[in-house]
Amino acid sequence: MKMFLSFLAFPLLCFSTAMPAFSGVELKLSDDRLLDVDLAEARLVGEFQGYAIIAGRSCVDCDENTAIYFEKIAGLGAGEKKRVSAEGEPREVPEPERFGAPDADDNSAMSPAGESDRPQADTDGVVEVDLSGERFSHPGQYRDYLTKELVEKTRMFYGNCYEGTPSVLWLTEYLTEEGWEKEEFLVVFREDGVEHRFNESRQPSMIFIDNENCNEVEGIALTTEP
Repeated sequence: MKMFLSFLAFPLLCFSTAMPAFSGVELKLSDDRLLDVDLAEARLVGEFQGYAIIAGRSCVDCDENTAIYFEKIAGLGAGEKKRVSAEGEPREVPEPERFGAPDADDNSAMSPAGESDRPQADTDGVVEVDLSGERFSHPGQYRDYLTKELVEKTRMFYGNCYEGTPSVLWLTEYLTEEGWEKEEFLVVFREDGVEHRFNESRQPSMIFIDNENCNEVEGIALTTEP
């Protein structure tokens, strides 16, 4: 769910002047390979359909929420070093870089300023896309950053969470003037691409969350972004 709530449906821009996250953050995969990611406070949530599911933030010392990101990983050939970049390419890394200010003449290390989440309705249907770098909501309870009122409850699942098909599912309830509303966002992995499904005011996929191979991601306490 790439921030598809009604009050978050418009592009969210991060105007913070905080420094961006840099490469050199390493996550150990299930086969002991190291995956370099460009996220602050990054942690590995799981591995699914050739992707590492990662929780993290794209900047340091900023108001951006911890979010969910997907980074594609690939296998290594015999004799290659067990270290891969987020694109799955082996690479030499003498020492992990630390978070810090970028070189004045180097813009390649910076995350795109003002990068926004895309509305879900724009991606409905099967599309040939790489999910790497896409920003999705982290599951948990969201409170308004000013009033501290609970305004959103989101759950996230991955595995065979839709008709026995590999998928990632977000179930969300959000507070409106009329009361609590429900939505769901579904990413289904098919042979011909990735299908995005957005259901407003209903959650038909809830019947699949008790499937044996449908795993829930633990939620955290969050606030809405200013």
